[in-house]
Amino acid sequence: MPKKNLTARFVETVKVEARTDFWDETVRGLVLRVSPTGAKSWTVVYTSEDDGEKRRLTIGQFPAVPLEKARRKALDAVMAIADGNDPSSEKRARKEAMTFADLADLYIERYAKRQKKSWEQDDRLLRVDVLPAIGSKKMAAVTKRDVLDIIEKKAEAGHLTSANRLLAVVRKLGNWAVAEDYLAISPAAGVKPRSKPVSRDRVLAPAEIGKVWNALPGAAVRDITRDCFRLLLLTGQRSGEVSGMRRQEIDVAARTWTIPAERVKNARAHVVPLSASALAIVERRLAAIDDDRAAPLFAHTGEPMPSNALAHACRLKLQVLEDPWTTHDLRRTVATQMAEIGILPHIIEAVLNHVSGFKSGVAGVYNRNAYEPEKRAALDAWALRLGEIVTGRKAAGGGNVVALIRRA
Repeated sequence: MPKKNLTARFVETVKVEARTDFWDETVRGLVLRVSPTGAKSWTVVYTSEDDGEKRRLTIGQFPAVPLEKARRKALDAVMAIADGNDPSSEKRARKEAMTFADLADLYIERYAKRQKKSWEQDDRLLRVDVLPAIGSKKMAAVTKRDVLDIIEKKAEAGHLTSANRLLAVVRKLGNWAVAEDYLAISPAAGVKPRSKPVSRDRVLAPAEIGKVWNALPGAAVRDITRDCFRLLLLTGQRSGEVSGMRRQEIDVAARTWTIPAERVKNARAHVVPLSASALAIVERRLAAIDDDRAAPLFAHTGEPMPSNALAHACRLKLQVLEDPWTTHDLRRTVATQMAEIGILPHIIEAVLNHVSGFKSGVAGVYNRNAYEPEKRAALDAWALRLGEIVTGRKAAGGGNVVALIRRA
């Protein structure tokens, strides 16, 4: 077995034709084992005081455990051995006693919370869909068949996207467990997604819209965040446009919100008529801020709330539906629901400030009709329909507004 003054560069680039152990000259007993497939693992070789036999303790896989971390872990093991402990036997006993639920807890605490902003989503998926099925099993006894059964159950219920997301979490957990030497082989290895990834086209059904809206009061988010999500649904505008709203953009008397060109994706100023419901939210926010014209309605550490703060809240605090959703899905949902109540496509595009179809190219140069009355009628009609969705009651007088839109 060759001895080597291991360096980070050597560990990263070394290749072998047969499995080879490289003994570190810096930390006695530390060994880098390299296989022809490119797999590299760290072990500590020592002599057990109980029986005088050589033991090998695996302390991690490269690159999850780099050289310096491997040396620190090896020194910890050597000191434990000097104190009369047998870490290999102790580790084996811990593995044999550990359940898959124990492993899931370790994954969340030691990896997901440190590395993933969406760790709460991982935790929820594991606790809802995985642990009830295999949480009590010894982790070493969990098989690929167990994982397949869990993923298939979700897919057969018609939730293909959720099945793929669930598989991604179980696969990440398994890979982490292998890298940290809790498992020799991941039970998710070789399991294929239940469907091919598709372009994002998530549209919330009316029942889902109601569930999200009615979950807002109890969600663990700030009031300004709740109001942002309400305005996303009432106006259909982009999350960054809503969260970046300032006092100077609002004309209460005219019941309009004018988004300046510098804050719009297509660099065209956009007037958004405010329905009574939307105006009530805006007036509540105006009453809570100072008189500075540039004051943000949704302040985040003194500045307008960034759109990623809404995305973060959506991902971690508002996943109350069976299938995950994003803030941009609300914009697509508003457009779809407007079409459902009879609003014409070119009016919907005007509401959303889309530059396509009737407003693109040469047509856009000559078509200067901003459709302001039609936009207002459309958003008023949508506010009425949204009220019906979230309350479950038919709105009085809504039919006349819808008829106006149909004639536009």
